[in-house]
This record gives sequence, C-alpha cells and structure tokens, in this order.
Amino acid sequence: MNLLLSAYACRPNMGSEPAVGWNWVEELSKYHDLWVLTNYTNQRDIESYKANHPEALKNVTFIYVRVNRAFWYKEWKRFERMYYYLWQKKALHAARKLTQEINFDFVQHVTYVSCILPSFMYKLGIPFIYGPISGGENIPKIIQYPMSMKSKLIETVRSLTQLIPVVAPSVQNAFKHAKLIIAVTEETKALIPSEYRSKVKVVQAIGLKSEFFEPEPPAKQNPVCKILCAGRMLYWKGFELAVQAAIQALDHEARIELTVLGDGNEEHINKLRTMSGKYLDREIKFVRRVEYDQMKSFYDQFDILLNCSLRDSGCLVVIEGMSRGLPVICVDTGGPRVNTNSSCALKIAPAPYLQLVDQLEQAIHQLVNDEELRTSLAKAAYLHSKTAFGNERKIQELLEYYTLPSVDAM
Repeated sequence: MNLLLSAYACRPNMGSEPAVGWNWVEELSKYHDLWVLTNYTNQRDIESYKANHPEALKNVTFIYVRVNRAFWYKEWKRFERMYYYLWQKKALHAARKLTQEINFDFVQHVTYVSCILPSFMYKLGIPFIYGPISGGENIPKIIQYPMSMKSKLIETVRSLTQLIPVVAPSVQNAFKHAKLIIAVTEETKALIPSEYRSKVKVVQAIGLKSEFFEPEPPAKQNPVCKILCAGRMLYWKGFELAVQAAIQALDHEARIELTVLGDGNEEHINKLRTMSGKYLDREIKFVRRVEYDQMKSFYDQFDILLNCSLRDSGCLVVIEGMSRGLPVICVDTGGPRVNTNSSCALKIAPAPYLQLVDQLEQAIHQLVNDEELRTSLAKAAYLHSKTAFGNERKIQELLEYYTLPSVDAM
C-alpha cells in the first residue's frame, strides 16, 4: 500500500514525540511505501541517518515542511503551538500536491499525538486514520498534588482545552471523517464524543526496537538496591513523590540508592536537591542527561524503576525500563496504567498526597526486602515489554487495524 503520514515530530535516536513518529515510520516502511510530511527541523538528523544507513528506508520519501516567515519559531518556543497550527495548514497544501501524483491508500496523522491540536489531513478525501492521539489525561484530583500558581494555572487551562474535542469544528471533523481513531489511553477515548467512540481502538503509540531487548538484562549484584526515577523535569512527572518516598524509606533504614535522571527546569531540580537534605549526593543522586544510545546500559545498572508520573499518556521510560528487566513501582494512572500489569509492577492507586507517599515507601520496602518477588517481577517485566511493546509485534497488531471494517468501508 501507499501510505501518507503526517508526522510533525519525527527524528531518530530520540525519545518522546520524535520517537513516536520515527518508530511508526521505521516499522510501517517494512510493509508499505511511505511518504512522510515532517517539520523542517528534523531534516538534518533524518538525512544524516539515511547517509549512515544507506540500505534503510529506501521506500520512504520525506517531505520537509516549513512555514514561511517563521523566524520566531526557534527564538520563542512558547509560540510552537501557533507554529504547529500554521504548519498543519502548510502540510495540507503539500499533501494535496502529492495526491495529484500518487494514489494513496490511507493518510494517517501520527504526531503530535495530542487531540487538542488540529489535523487537517481528513480534508484530502482519502481514508483517514487519526492517531495515535492523547490529551484526556489529568492529574487525579484526589492526590491534591502541591503545585506552584503557574502550574495550577496550566492545569486549569489544560482542563478547559479538553473541551476542544467537543466544540471545535476542526477536531470534530477529524473525528467524523476518520475511518479509524487510535487513542493511547482510556482517558483519551472518554474525551472523544460518544458518537465516534465505536471507531476508537486503545493502543499505546510507542514501542521499542528489537535491539533494546538484546542481550537479555544482566543479573544484578548491587550492594544496595539501586532505584531509578527518570523523565523530563516537569511538575506533573511526580518527582517530589519519588524523592519524598525515598527519603522516608531511607529514614526507616532501607538499603537503597535513588538516582533521579532528568533535565529541564533548573528551579525544579534545585527544589528536589534541597528536599533531599542529608541524603543529597549520597543516597539520592541527580543526573542531568544520558545520551539516548547509552540508555540501555544505563538502565542495566539499576534494580527497580520508580515512576510517579501523574498524567503521562505514554511514558516510554516505563517500557524501556521493563525491557531491561526492571520491576516497576508506579502510580496507577495514564500511560503506566496501560503499559504495566500486576505481574511486573506494584501499581499504587491515586490517593491523597501524603498517603500516596506512604504507599510508595511501602512498595519500596516490599521490593527491597523480598528478593524473590523482585526477581519474579523483573523477569515478567522483560517478557511483558518484549511481548507487548516490541516494535515488530506492535506494528503487526496495528496493521490488523488497517483492514478493519471501519477502515475498509468507504
């Protein structure tokens, strides 16, 4: 088949949204001819990859789309959503030109994954697959998570923007004309108007290359139980929960060492460092950045993955950690709820903040003190990640959706 993909974010050797776009391109290209619309900022990395891997992606044509006079894009990233909207308009124009030359079987919107932001690919008049999309996830109110006034304002605005799928004609039309809608969480499915939910499949957007699983994770012989908490340094990633739970566990003589991996907001990092008190740079350590191609060996240093993200739609770090045999302790919401099960994770239900900290601490003690349980969860985590999130397995699952009646019926 000939597939046209709209993948604004799409770049090799990265995580987050660029990884979603790139993984879909790599895996779909094994079965179909692809034309990929992507932002011009990805061109250097993509062309460098192609030059270094001349046998790869021979049946993929990248079209680099740039909005005219977007000189402010690089200087003021806070305007990126405005740029993204204009980019979607420009991408539609480029796509219309392509449809005059190529007979496409489907067009698919891949990134950004937010259903709050528009996609105009449905206007092409060819079968449209909308997704993967997210946007329905919220910080559970019961947690009463401590946030700055700025963060509270962001969450309020976010809640208001979740009305967009209900009232915005551009998003409504995307749902209406889509032959298939791929939502990454049940929360996002619930955000989609009820008349379109019969077209929705809940599937995580992210997967891992086979080499991430090879060789199998090594046996751990750490003198203390090493715990990793990793992610972008954003307030809703729940790093405060992780640090406070680790402090309480240490106060109660747990033999652990917590490493916090994350870069970004300097004020946030300094706050976490101050929270760590006497344990700073001893039992609680901070690492700003690890290159993506070094992450596999980095995971292999640890015994447990602690993830306290509160409204993550995907949470690639959980899937990566499991692929390296790390049992997971997580808050049971958003992406981690979908990505894990009881065989490989201790999942903590959302609760008031201090109660949640106590429960996370108890989970830490449980895994630290019970080596048999920790080993069992580690083996199950590796198998679950490989079975459910290996790119080849995941793309086979997704390819089945291309032949569903909702897609075939025109």
